[in-house]
Amino acid sequence: MASNSISFARPAALLLALAVAGCASLPADWGRADVAAATALHGRPLPGGDTASLSRQLLAQPLTADNAITLALIHNPAVRETTARLGFAAADVYDAARISNPVFSFSRLSANDPAAVSAQIGLGIAFSFTDLLLLPARSRLAESRFEAVKLEVGAAAMGLASEVETAWYRNAGADQTATMRAKIAEAAEASATLSQRYFDAGNISKRELAMEKAAAAQAQLELLSAQADAQAAHSSLNRLMGLPATQTAWTIAGGLPAPLQDEDALDDLLKLAADCRLDVAAARKNADAIASAYGLARRTRFLGSIDVGYMHEKETDGFHIQGPSLSWAIPIFNWGSGRVARAQAELDQAEAQLAARELDASNAVQAAHAALLLAKALAERYRTGLIPQREAVVEQAGREVNFMLIGAFDLILVKQQQYDAYAGYLKAVRDYWVARAELTRAVGRKLPSSDQTSMKVLDAQQLATPKDAGGMGHMGHDMSGMKAMEGMDMQGMQAEEGQVPPAESSHKARARRSGHRAAKPASSKKMPSDSPGMNHSKHGMSGMDMKDREMPVKQAPAEGPPGQKP
Repeated sequence: MASNSISFARPAALLLALAVAGCASLPADWGRADVAAATALHGRPLPGGDTASLSRQLLAQPLTADNAITLALIHNPAVRETTARLGFAAADVYDAARISNPVFSFSRLSANDPAAVSAQIGLGIAFSFTDLLLLPARSRLAESRFEAVKLEVGAAAMGLASEVETAWYRNAGADQTATMRAKIAEAAEASATLSQRYFDAGNISKRELAMEKAAAAQAQLELLSAQADAQAAHSSLNRLMGLPATQTAWTIAGGLPAPLQDEDALDDLLKLAADCRLDVAAARKNADAIASAYGLARRTRFLGSIDVGYMHEKETDGFHIQGPSLSWAIPIFNWGSGRVARAQAELDQAEAQLAARELDASNAVQAAHAALLLAKALAERYRTGLIPQREAVVEQAGREVNFMLIGAFDLILVKQQQYDAYAGYLKAVRDYWVARAELTRAVGRKLPSSDQTSMKVLDAQQLATPKDAGGMGHMGHDMSGMKAMEGMDMQGMQAEEGQVPPAESSHKARARRSGHRAAKPASSKKMPSDSPGMNHSKHGMSGMDMKDREMPVKQAPAEGPPGQKP
């Protein structure tokens, strides 16, 4: 009896040894370290260590684009959701490296024969020989799919980083635009206030007054729209960083950086995208894994389920019988054609997805690169074309106001136009950085040109507040002429008791509103600086002292001795 037990224990021990030999442990940390290494290689390291402390530290200071990305990688639920896919793939690797559990069988059959000594007892154990046979191939397939999932998770992290970077630049640009729109609305309101005083003095019509007030209302509407855009951009970035609606007190660090000097060549970026796109690499790895599965399905199409085991029986007469067992599903009705067709369809689908990813990558790089160059050209055109001319107009208008050649309305108008040019420039710079973020996403890694440092940061408040060095000093333009409007106290631009604004200013204002150039009245004469009609010191324009400047425009003749200059 003991020998029979030993004989049964040997095959069981053999089965256990085979099972243990085919086992593999669960992948360490579910592959997170490999994902972090891949993203770091592409310029986007994942945060680690005490992330809670790091988050508090970053939120306590104005946010840069990189810090916003770090917060998103810490808090955004999409990161945790995507990372959870690593757990599924790791579980598949674990299961693929193991054969099915052995099946133990027991039976007790009673006989009707009175001569039977005892009931028939049957013991058996069996395992899937097919699992053992296909174990190496199945493990390789699961490992390949695990590698593909790790690349997909890394690609998702890179995509989120680019999305946050885009949102950061949109938020920064929206804040700057709102600040500049506030300046434009302030100038429009000043013009409307001055128009009311001119109307009260009888120098402009109701239509002209209504036009000025409508312009001020329009500027206020544009300001409210810009503020709404800034709030929406702030909320969008807050959501991408994974922060709740109660945690919105953070601010953007600085303004928009000026565009970089040099850009990457398109051919270089296309090569980088082909080599560095993690989603393309994931699709390629997945296609390779499915190709291996297809080959395995073709080779094993006639291989049915094979179970190998060992059985021991005690007969009713007391004798014991034992020996190995084998069961095999004979491929008579099902030749595995459906399994092969399914594997081939999966391969065709995977190859098509790979081709689509490669096609999308190259076209996305080309489109993003073109958008970047166009945005940079637009910003450069503002910087070197429109803005210098607007500055020159403001400077010239300041001179002409001092010499009574134009009225304050004209000066306010050109100042508004200058602010509009600044607002357009800030929008163009914002679009430039958004285009760079999109190009980074298309390439799949940080751009080589990102190593450059932008020497200037554009700030709307500084642009609208001229200094001796020039509020747009990064452009190399002299903005001293912008002082013509700086400090213009529109509260002081009122006709004093008993004083009437000059009719010439009203005449030119009407011509300006109608879109025609004002003709000088035949009897127009230069009014002295202390004339009650236009006392600059009482208009808050004392900063417009042009006594040391050469008058660059033709002046109306002044009364006085022949040859005497006004």
